[in-house]
Amino acid sequence: MPIDYDKIADGIQGIFSKDTDLLRMDFLIAGKSSAIFYIDGFVDKLSFENSILRPLKKIESLPDDKYADVLNQHTSLTTPMQTCDSVDKAAEIVACGDIVLVVDGAETIFVFSEKAYETRSIQEPPVTNVLRGPREGFVEDVKINMTMLRRKLKTPKLTFKKLSAGKYSATPVMVTYIDGVAAPDVVEEVCKRIESINIDGVVESSYVARYLEDNYHSLFTQVGASEKPDIVAAKMLEGRVAIIVDGSPMVLTVPFILFEHFQSSEDYYSKSFRATFIRLIRLVAIIAAISLPGAYVALQEYQYQMFPLKFLISIMNSIYGIPFTPTLEMLSVLVIFEILNEASVRMPRYVGMALSVVGAIVLGETAVNAGLFSTPTILVIAISTIGLYCIPEETEASSILRVLFVAIAGVAGLFGLILAVIALIAYLADLRSFGTSFLAPYAPLIEHDWQDAFVKESLRDISERPYSIPTVNRVRRR
Repeated sequence: MPIDYDKIADGIQGIFSKDTDLLRMDFLIAGKSSAIFYIDGFVDKLSFENSILRPLKKIESLPDDKYADVLNQHTSLTTPMQTCDSVDKAAEIVACGDIVLVVDGAETIFVFSEKAYETRSIQEPPVTNVLRGPREGFVEDVKINMTMLRRKLKTPKLTFKKLSAGKYSATPVMVTYIDGVAAPDVVEEVCKRIESINIDGVVESSYVARYLEDNYHSLFTQVGASEKPDIVAAKMLEGRVAIIVDGSPMVLTVPFILFEHFQSSEDYYSKSFRATFIRLIRLVAIIAAISLPGAYVALQEYQYQMFPLKFLISIMNSIYGIPFTPTLEMLSVLVIFEILNEASVRMPRYVGMALSVVGAIVLGETAVNAGLFSTPTILVIAISTIGLYCIPEETEASSILRVLFVAIAGVAGLFGLILAVIALIAYLADLRSFGTSFLAPYAPLIEHDWQDAFVKESLRDISERPYSIPTVNRVRRR
């Protein structure tokens, strides 16, 4: 049954606001009234003119039962022509950047795609820098990111499920996995959680990540995120599911375990003994970053007799005349460092570099000379802050934890700090990400996966996929 041309055309235009960038072109196709709708700036106008508009105007005959065949024969499209049947769906398609054609007497609405808009070029990610290995990073366009993954995984088993999220943004979300490797129940659960997102708009992948977490109130994120295609491809080969969100250069991966933060893509491009050494360094750095300020406060407040005698004398000389208690002193310096860090990030790059120098050297030394803070306190905070950035993905959680540990150590001493660490480990062991324990492969103990945990074995010795990650195919190398 033919559609009502006037009702459909006016209906599409009526859905959009009067003050909008919607463009409507009315013309004749073989003597029949027609209208094209598209968003200005979303369409490659040269391709639109040469491949769609001119060929449509040259059509001389349009049989009633062969609209689609004639349109396909005369247009030169880079993507297949599609159809839709409702005004609302047509308006949604136009808002997403495609072209809608309404022809009087047709039984359906025709959809063309000639998208062309400016995107950021592929560059090396600003955070995940490497000395050896691929340097390309994801961009904000979902199609480009899909292509980058396809270049890494040239297999017909690479699957993309298209979903959308956001009432007004209708953001395209691609659930990506390798069919025959990823567990179907994990894929199904990921799709279910994305489809349950009911908010006005999704402008970045972090919005989706909050809905994928088992415990979204947790201080720790339970969803992996990476800027690099080689990292995401490697995780998918282990059985994980990737989520690409249009408008975000960060691709999410699930299930996620804490020890992924101790791994770097460069670990797999270097010798195993070097990778093991660096991972242990990262472990020591994050332990020092979180616990060193609290341990120093506990020892200075309650267990000062545990300091070596010469070091104790040095500390006593340094803290003489300091107006604050050790706890208040440490907390004050922590707050100042956080303020400096935030200011250096928000300010222009070159001004931020100057601010860091002024804050770390001039301000710190002036505070010590003025008798506000002691030199050991400044040194402890400096070591702790450097350690935080050995694992930049955990900076947010670690910076909060070290403040909490300082407060606990100031109240309960070293014993309270030890109890806090035990409670933290127990809490982490209880976290789950799509059925996977957050502390795997150490809690629970999965000895098979120790070959790629803190100790990194040679790639030739790893013949099976991790048992920590659900998968339907354990064999990696025969």
